[in-house]
Amino acid sequence: MYFLISFNVSNYPKYDKYSRQGQKKGPGLFGRVTYFLKNSKRILKIANKPKRKEYFLTFKICAIGLVVLGALSYVIQLIFSVALQGLFP
Repeated sequence: MYFLISFNVSNYPKYDKYSRQGQKKGPGLFGRVTYFLKNSKRILKIANKPKRKEYFLTFKICAIGLVVLGALSYVIQLIFSVALQGLFP
């Protein structure tokens, strides 16, 4: 004769982390959205807009960087085009 033995997962402590019983659920979608909005509002309160002088300084730095990068890529392209013409006449 066979006996049916039922195992209760809660009797085995090493399997507790795999069981869904007794686990606390995290915040739901509404809680996460509320938390995000509160943090966003706090950051916007703390943050300040840059002054006109700071904005133009950033613009100048970016413009100079773009010009330098463009000039460098043009020089590299020119070197390779001249070098390839010299190798394959």
